Amino acid sequence: MHSIYFNNRRLAVCSNNEEALSEPDAVLYSPGSFPELANLPELFDNSPQITKLYIPCESEEDSFKQLCTQLTPITAGGGVVKNKNGEYLLIFRHGTWDLPKGKQEPDEDIKTTAVREVEEECGIHDLEINGHICDTFHTYHRDGLFYLKCTRWFNMNYLGNGTHTAPQQEEEIEKAIWVNKCDLPKYLTNTYPSIIEVLAKIGISNANSQIA
Repeated sequence: MHSIYFNNRRLAVCSNNEEALSEPDAVLYSPGSFPELANLPELFDNSPQITKLYIPCESEEDSFKQLCTQLTPITAGGGVVKNKNGEYLLIFRHGTWDLPKGKQEPDEDIKTTAVREVEEECGIHDLEINGHICDTFHTYHRDGLFYLKCTRWFNMNYLGNGTHTAPQQEEEIEKAIWVNKCDLPKYLTNTYPSIIEVLAKIGISNANSQIA
């Protein structure tokens, strides 16, 4: 399944036998032509009564590319950071728990972006990337443009000692804390669906989520 998140709503292309198609709040859409797919994000954005719109198709990759045609792309990098105690790093911003991430700078390698953003947002250093997890996509409007933000997520190890953090106030981050794996599910009741998707990829699930 290839998903685009509109805040807490989901537009996705998937295979014809995807389990999510049977979700009670899912609406299925069968486009007949390329222009329909290209225009669908705008139509979905203006249909807040639909929380999940799924497009069953034979070629997820091709359909997803068509779906993104009229959106302005932007790339970001972020990390799921684990320390020597087996704790994970979360940030609290705009009333919601999140993972540290940020926009890629021109000519910057995406792994460099991910490490830099975690360091800046949380005030820690001595990070080591331990593989790519997945990519997530979400939309937002700014300056008259409709953006599609692709965030590349990486597993990271924090090699330093201690648990001190310094939340980046300029980015309106109120907290940056280390959380035991067993305690993460309670934080995931107040996070974004895309974050639940990322953590589910590494075996951390929210029992109340249909994504994990």
